[in-house]
Amino acid sequence: MPSPLPSSPALDSFRHAMAERYSLERELGRGGMGVVYLARELKLDRPVALKVLLPEFATQVALRDRFLRETRTAASFSHPNIVPVYAVEEADEYLAYAMGMVEGETLKQRVDRTGPLPVRELVRLIQDVAYALAYAHGRGVVHRDIKPENVMLERATGRALVLDFGISRSMTQTVTAPNLTRVGEVVGTLEYMSPEQISGDVVDGRSDLYALGLTAYFAATGQAAVTGETTQQIMVRQLTEPIVPVNQSRPDLPAALGAVIDRCVQKNPADRFPTAEALVEEIDAAQLAEPDIPVPIRLFAGELSALSFAVLGVAAVIALFVRTQVSSNESFLDLSLPVVALLALMVTRVLTTIGESRRLAQSGFSADEVSDGLSRVMSERAEHRYALHDRAETRRRRRLSLVWGAAMFVAALVMVRLTFALRVRISPTQYRVGALGTVLIYTGVIMLGTSVVLLLKSPFRMPLGERLYRLIWLGPFGRGFVRLSASGLHPDGMPTPNAHTPVVRIAKGPRTSSHKNVVRNVPTDSLAALEARVDALERQAERRGA
Repeated sequence: MPSPLPSSPALDSFRHAMAERYSLERELGRGGMGVVYLARELKLDRPVALKVLLPEFATQVALRDRFLRETRTAASFSHPNIVPVYAVEEADEYLAYAMGMVEGETLKQRVDRTGPLPVRELVRLIQDVAYALAYAHGRGVVHRDIKPENVMLERATGRALVLDFGISRSMTQTVTAPNLTRVGEVVGTLEYMSPEQISGDVVDGRSDLYALGLTAYFAATGQAAVTGETTQQIMVRQLTEPIVPVNQSRPDLPAALGAVIDRCVQKNPADRFPTAEALVEEIDAAQLAEPDIPVPIRLFAGELSALSFAVLGVAAVIALFVRTQVSSNESFLDLSLPVVALLALMVTRVLTTIGESRRLAQSGFSADEVSDGLSRVMSERAEHRYALHDRAETRRRRRLSLVWGAAMFVAALVMVRLTFALRVRISPTQYRVGALGTVLIYTGVIMLGTSVVLLLKSPFRMPLGERLYRLIWLGPFGRGFVRLSASGLHPDGMPTPNAHTPVVRIAKGPRTSSHKNVVRNVPTDSLAALEARVDALERQAERRGA
């Protein structure tokens, strides 16, 4: 967790040195080479993450020069999966660089908080980091410190971003520079360091792929693949002991995904993927990366859930009302009015859902795409439940809820029994209950209902509502409902054109579930005017060129 800035002479001195550029707010974390602060860049009024090199490193000339050179290289990077570096700061004996502030958490924090990643998120993590490494390797730079602490997960989008190229190294450098070689032996994280990096050999992009494989192993299992009580033990295991196949610790992983991770962590660089691009191509070939579920379909899934509960609730209320009123002497009008009102509410809800379904069709989603999206939403929920089994905190909470549920159930029965004991007979069929008995019976009934929910509702078991959802909306009825809702619409998603409004397709390219062709109705006269305007501009440009 972020901690407030303590007061110290060193920190006060650094704050004073950076006072014209940055305002330090709090500490974000510490690493082997420096401290990261949340700061605000004063001129641009934006938050940044400011990493300060520790004094024992900043005073070493060779390391300082290399740090500046490689950080400037990282500052030239522009990639959506790499945290941007804005500036390098030198002041007195201090050395720091400012990078983009990512709203989210590191992979290490995420796994510590929620446990191993689901398969879908794990695949995306590997892809995002591999894309970033492919970009850096293409520019001749090896990161050399890929680990869970150096991978940020953006909260809003879920994408992974690689940070901290501070110890990166150009693949064109050779071991003829003794100072750089010596520095390279003391940086990095042993638990995620490749054998060739530990032994001081020249490293290339395959070293980063080894670290990515170990990082993915941690994300999949919640544990580091290589550990030891001492530095020497870790080094020996990295150099000599094969990594246990990840599927032995995470049996639910697809075999193809396990094979990708296992190939990355081979001791011999020649046995790994030759490039990060080859890794991504392997994932694509195995079809491990399912397309994201479009937001409109996710919202529609929620609409269907609400409709299901509304229909079931209204049906139950109507059945109870009719059963109660049939034996009474109420007139048919008095009996039918509440029923008609409830039916009207239910029909309105159905029509609203049909409207949402038609809007999906108008956006270009076919009935099959909608059905597939709904099915994948349910698969995500099932995958999430499976992942909960490996979380000790979730199991502990479940045991606690069972204990509380059983205790409340027994207490509720006792309260109900006491109420029966406290009642007073006032006639052969009537009883009177005092204030204490009233409180006891109401409390007992509430506790009885709560205890039943605590005992039956489990985070590891599919709830009844989801079972009904799968039965209704993932079956023939659901597919028929979606197709019927889209009836009368053009297959491309717009109302069938008539003779008065010609349709002109203005966007081309393959259609996917997340990006649909744009089809608009453009009047013929407007289109002709636009074409004439373009021709005029082209003639004008030709005359200027002549």
